[in-house]
Amino acid sequence: MLTQFIILILIVGIVTAAIGVRFDRFFTLILLIFIFGKSIFEGVDILLWIILFGTLMILIENKNAIFRLEKKMKVKMFLVVPILTALATLLGSYLFSISTKKVIFITLGIIAVLYGLRLIFIHFKEDEFTYENSKPHFVKFCSLFGPIISGLSLGFIGTSLKPIKLPFAVKLGKMNMKQVYLGNVVSSFFASIFALIWHNGVFSTLKIDIKFEYFLLAAALWTGMHFVAEFTNLLFRQSWKKYFQILVGLGLLAASIKIFILS
Repeated sequence: MLTQFIILILIVGIVTAAIGVRFDRFFTLILLIFIFGKSIFEGVDILLWIILFGTLMILIENKNAIFRLEKKMKVKMFLVVPILTALATLLGSYLFSISTKKVIFITLGIIAVLYGLRLIFIHFKEDEFTYENSKPHFVKFCSLFGPIISGLSLGFIGTSLKPIKLPFAVKLGKMNMKQVYLGNVVSSFFASIFALIWHNGVFSTLKIDIKFEYFLLAAALWTGMHFVAEFTNLLFRQSWKKYFQILVGLGLLAASIKIFILS
C-alpha cells in the first residue's frame, strides 16, 4: 500500500504541476484503478474528495479577490451556482448509481481521449490570460451551462471537464482565463460537495467506516500530491510546459486503450 501511495502522489504531483493543474486531478482516478486496484466506483468517490480539498484551497487563497467582487457576481457565484450544481449533480449521481461498470469505463476512456487530444493540440498563449473583451453570448452561455456541465460530470464520473471547458471559453469566447478558471473552481467546489452528499447519502449502500476510509485516503493523497507539486514547481521551467503537455497527452491516449480493454 505504501509503495502504491508514493508512486501515485509522485506521478500526479509532478504531472499536475508541470501542466498547471491544481484541483481537477483526473489522472488520480486512472491511477487509483491501475495502481491501487480500486474499482471505478471507489475511484470516483475518492477523486471527489480530492477535488473538494483542491478547490477549497484555491478559494481560500483568492478570498480577498472574491470579497472585492460586485454584489451581482457574488449572488451568481454563491446562490445561483450552488442551486444549478445541486440539481445537476443529483442527476449525474443518479446516473452513476444505475450505470454498469462497462458504461462508466467507456465514459472514462472517452474523457481520457478528449483530455489527451486537448493536451497535445491546444495550448494557451500569454495574452489569453488577460482578455478583457469577452464575447457577451459566450459569457452568458458559460455562466449558465458551465455549472450544469460541471455538476453532471462530477456527479457521474468525478471530473469537471475543465480541460475541455477552458479552451472553449478562452479560445472561442475570448473570455479572461483567470476569471474562467475561478468560475470553474467555484462550480467544482459546490458540485463536489453535492456529489459527495448524493453519492454517500442518497444513493450509497456503503458502510460508514468504508466512507471514512475513502475520506482519509483522499486527504492523504491530496496532501502528498500538493507537496510534490509545490516542490516540482521550484524545479520546472515554463519553457518545458508545452512539450510536457504533449507527452502527458500521449500518455492519456495510451491509458485510454487499457481503459477500453477493461470495459
